Amino acid sequence: MKKKIAIALTTILWTATAAIASAAYVGNVQSMKFHVQGCRWEQKMNEANRAYFNSRDEAVSSGYVPCKVCRP
Repeated sequence: MKKKIAIALTTILWTATAAIASAAYVGNVQSMKFHVQGCRWEQKMNEANRAYFNSRDEAVSSGYVPCKVCRP
C-alpha cells in the first residue's frame, strides 16, 4: 500500500514539474503581473506567489497585466 502511494505521489510531482517547466509565463498572484521565465522580477518572486501560464492570452484572460521590464 505504501509503495502504491509513493508511486502515485511521484507521478503527481513529476507531472507538476513538467507543467511548470513547459509554462512560458509566470504570474505573481500578489501584484497580478506576469513575466517571461528568466525576467529579473520573475527570478525574485516567492514560490508561493507564482501562477504558471502556457500562453500570453491565458495570463491576460486571467486578469494579469504584462511586466514593464520583460514586456511579455
